[in-house]
Amino acid sequence: MSGMTQLSSRERLVRVCLNQAVDRGVFFSEHYWSQTWERWSGEGMPAGYRFDYDFDFHSTCLAALGINIGFQPAFDVEVLQDDGATQVVRDQYGVVKRVFRDRPGQLQQFLEHPVSDRASWERLAPRLAARGDMPDRLPPDWAARAARLNASDQPVFFGGTHLCGFFSFLRELTGEKVYYLLHDDPGLMHEMLAFQTDRLITMLRRVSREAQLDGQFIWEDMCFKTGPLIGPRAFRDFLLEPYCRLIEAAKSCGVRVFYVDSDGNLDALLPLWLEAGVNAIEPFEVAAGMDVVAVKRRYGGRLTIVGGIDKRALAAGPRAIDAEIARVRPAYELGGYLPCVDHSVPPDVSWDNFRYYLDRKRELVGKA
Repeated sequence: MSGMTQLSSRERLVRVCLNQAVDRGVFFSEHYWSQTWERWSGEGMPAGYRFDYDFDFHSTCLAALGINIGFQPAFDVEVLQDDGATQVVRDQYGVVKRVFRDRPGQLQQFLEHPVSDRASWERLAPRLAARGDMPDRLPPDWAARAARLNASDQPVFFGGTHLCGFFSFLRELTGEKVYYLLHDDPGLMHEMLAFQTDRLITMLRRVSREAQLDGQFIWEDMCFKTGPLIGPRAFRDFLLEPYCRLIEAAKSCGVRVFYVDSDGNLDALLPLWLEAGVNAIEPFEVAAGMDVVAVKRRYGGRLTIVGGIDKRALAAGPRAIDAEIARVRPAYELGGYLPCVDHSVPPDVSWDNFRYYLDRKRELVGKA
């Protein structure tokens, strides 16, 4: 790395994901629970504090385009029942759920999803369609925004956290019924996935006419602590073709990074994601058995790992943080690794411990 011309943050990220030489590592941004931020504010974090990350991936890179990937129009948020302790609401995604007043946003009981069968899908689909030049999905300042992004140092990704994946698309629309529908009505599942692929490609091609896109972000969250929510055979039968179609279309639009977000143990699905053309995945949760050094040695330059630093070490203090940085260092030295916490930083991490961790991470990636 020494002696190499300094890269922009944008090109550095892309080069790491393509397993190419870089001037230094990426000082990748972290994500936090709101309660964590509240704790740090009470422990001395200055008001309006901004970390010196190379870029803020989740809140800036994924939001930069400002396009509406979801429902058009969105569902009206409605309170359907209120018993004092809980409310039954319909949210902006059409999901009916029970929320608990003393734990808003944390404890939810899902009661009904917008798709239960072919008839309900056919009623819903027009709200998700991408048509023509998409004036209803682009922000009012689209031309100026695209020009600004093209001139910026930050990476620009198409995608987000809702309705931008494939398995997650089915699960967001049908809830737990997805597991029955994959068996009972595979034709409907294939039809919905083809629709999703077509609409994502339409949006991607429209946006890329003005905006230079570096990455395609696919949110899935389709694994749990010991393995995937559907097996490799079902992935191949239902998801592989949509992935391949989207990634090939994205390549034709100049996209170079194909990035999947899925919690849990990913081992059974990693070969399939790589076969489809995915080249970056997060967050590699240590508590789910994900070992970034072992995965990096297995897949080498085919896969960029994002995450993999055990959040529990940050809560334990400096000695544990030092040991955790030492544990992942071999993965970093192999290249194609963006070190960060293996999910959002929880509120049991103190402000002092988090600052200590960031100092050690700066040293690891060579950020002065």
